[in-house]
Amino acid sequence: MVAFTICSNNYIPKAQVLASSIKLRSNTPVYLILADKRDPTIPYDALGFNKVISAEELAIPNIQWMKEHYGVVEFNTALKSFAFEYILSITSYNLIYYFDPDIKVYQPLEALADYWSNSKIVLTPHVLSPVPFDDKFPGENLFLNHGTFNLGFVGLKRSETASLFLKWWSERLSNHCIINLTEGFFVDQIWFNLVPLYYKDDVQVIYHPGWNMAYWNLHERSIKRVDKVFYINEDELLYFYHFSSFDLNIKRLSPYPQMARFSFDNRPDLIDLYQNYKYDLLSFELQKFAGIKYFDGAYPIILHPPSFYKRASRRFKNEITKMISK
Repeated sequence: MVAFTICSNNYIPKAQVLASSIKLRSNTPVYLILADKRDPTIPYDALGFNKVISAEELAIPNIQWMKEHYGVVEFNTALKSFAFEYILSITSYNLIYYFDPDIKVYQPLEALADYWSNSKIVLTPHVLSPVPFDDKFPGENLFLNHGTFNLGFVGLKRSETASLFLKWWSERLSNHCIINLTEGFFVDQIWFNLVPLYYKDDVQVIYHPGWNMAYWNLHERSIKRVDKVFYINEDELLYFYHFSSFDLNIKRLSPYPQMARFSFDNRPDLIDLYQNYKYDLLSFELQKFAGIKYFDGAYPIILHPPSFYKRASRRFKNEITKMISK
């Protein structure tokens, strides 16, 4: 098996934390797909990856159009299906795992073996149980807008199903990997609402809470540490945590703390986990990479702002205005 991630230069320390966490626990090679221009100041061969692959090496027919018409998030995610195809073509690995760079793995990837008995595609859902209907962030509308499954993780087994699936996915990512929620587009992820319908028995959904824990499913998952091992809900192992929207100052758990259901004040069980991740990032010189411009500033960072977040921010401002006016 092999794992890979995708990021631009400024996210490399996060990708290094991911790679080191995988290699510490299993003999799994980790590739980095670089969604950026190679920077002469970065020693790519010494970053800890088995291979660093530039986006241009993926042989995407309209890659120049993608650079010019996708923002940084859109471009990074649009490479995903093509990276799967490329790795299948240059290696003989039967199992290929994608992880977002802001994930840390806490158990060996061999633990995924049980999910491959009859499947060709393995996915993790955002949530496993109803979210409180309390008008806090995140609500279930987040998943209705952004997708049932979180594509911070995807597993594929070499097969005819995987080949057909990747062809279908790549056709969509080549020119519709955009953030436009009013039109039903959310980068690479929203398409996966259809995957269990199209590929049926070949899809395995992981219902274990220890896979892909993140701020969006905190209502159903708690953390505790026993010696050096993290557990979910008292006795389930934490396999990987998705540190999406990570705040280096450890002040917020999600992008919109004013609207958030949880904070470190009411979730002190998460502080140790987040402090540990912060230490990892700093050990890989996070601040050294933070200022590197995406493609040297040749292409815009944002072209299609996520309308849900714009509406959420506007709603919060309106609530504050109402409070002040009372």
